[in-house]
Amino acid sequence: MKINIELMGSLVDYLPDSERGQSVLILKDESTIADLLSHLKIKRRVIVAVNGDEEKGLEYVLSEGDEVLVFTVISGG
Repeated sequence: MKINIELMGSLVDYLPDSERGQSVLILKDESTIADLLSHLKIKRRVIVAVNGDEEKGLEYVLSEGDEVLVFTVISGG
Protein backbone atom coordinates (compact mmCIF):
# COMPACT_ATOMS: atom_id res chain seq x y z
CA MET A 1 0.00 0.00 0.00
CA LYS A 2 1.08 3.58 -0.57
CA ILE A 3 0.98 6.24 2.12
CA ASN A 4 1.90 9.90 1.99
CA ILE A 5 4.28 10.89 4.74
CA GLU A 6 5.65 14.15 6.04
CA LEU A 7 8.43 14.34 8.60
CA MET A 8 8.86 17.59 10.50
CA GLY A 9 11.97 19.30 11.86
CA SER A 10 15.09 17.23 12.35
CA LEU A 11 13.19 14.08 11.35
CA VAL A 12 13.60 15.00 7.65
CA ASP A 13 17.02 13.34 7.88
CA TYR A 14 15.19 9.97 7.96
CA LEU A 15 13.98 10.66 4.39
CA PRO A 16 17.16 11.99 2.72
CA ASP A 17 15.78 11.76 -0.84
CA SER A 18 12.50 13.48 -0.03
CA GLU A 19 11.21 16.89 -0.97
CA ARG A 20 11.28 18.88 2.31
CA GLY A 21 10.49 15.79 4.38
CA GLN A 22 7.54 14.76 2.20
CA SER A 23 7.40 11.48 0.34
CA VAL A 24 5.26 8.53 -0.71
CA LEU A 25 6.19 5.23 0.91
CA ILE A 26 5.16 1.73 -0.01
CA LEU A 27 4.45 -0.51 2.97
CA LYS A 28 2.97 -3.97 3.39
CA ASP A 29 -0.80 -4.13 3.80
CA GLU A 30 -1.94 -3.99 7.43
CA SER A 31 1.23 -2.11 8.49
CA THR A 32 1.02 -0.28 11.80
CA ILE A 33 2.59 2.98 12.88
CA ALA A 34 5.22 0.89 14.70
CA ASP A 35 6.01 -0.85 11.38
CA LEU A 36 6.31 2.54 9.66
CA LEU A 37 8.70 3.90 12.29
CA SER A 38 10.77 0.71 12.09
CA HIS A 39 10.88 1.00 8.28
CA LEU A 40 12.20 4.56 8.64
CA LYS A 41 14.57 3.51 11.46
CA ILE A 42 13.11 6.15 13.79
CA LYS A 43 13.81 5.06 17.35
CA ARG A 44 13.16 8.31 19.18
CA ARG A 45 9.88 9.36 20.74
CA VAL A 46 7.65 10.98 18.15
CA ILE A 47 4.02 11.95 17.67
CA VAL A 48 2.17 10.56 14.65
CA ALA A 49 -1.03 12.04 13.24
CA VAL A 50 -3.00 10.31 10.48
CA ASN A 51 -5.32 12.12 8.06
CA GLY A 52 -5.32 15.25 10.20
CA ASP A 53 -6.52 13.39 13.29
CA GLU A 54 -4.79 13.72 16.62
CA GLU A 55 -2.04 11.43 17.84
CA LYS A 56 -2.38 7.75 16.98
CA GLY A 57 -0.84 4.87 18.93
CA LEU A 58 1.87 2.54 17.68
CA GLU A 59 -0.62 -0.26 16.97
CA TYR A 60 -2.83 1.88 14.72
CA VAL A 61 -3.21 0.11 11.35
CA LEU A 62 -2.53 2.30 8.34
CA SER A 63 -4.62 2.24 5.14
CA GLU A 64 -3.93 2.90 1.47
CA GLY A 65 -3.59 6.64 0.80
CA ASP A 66 -3.27 7.71 4.45
CA GLU A 67 -1.65 11.10 5.08
CA VAL A 68 0.83 10.61 7.91
CA LEU A 69 2.56 13.44 9.79
CA VAL A 70 5.45 12.60 12.13
CA PHE A 71 6.97 15.17 14.47
CA THR A 72 9.05 15.26 17.62
CA VAL A 73 7.85 15.90 21.12
CA ILE A 74 8.57 19.49 22.11
CA SER A 75 8.76 20.52 25.72
CA GLY A 76 9.68 23.75 27.37
CA GLY A 77 10.92 24.73 30.72
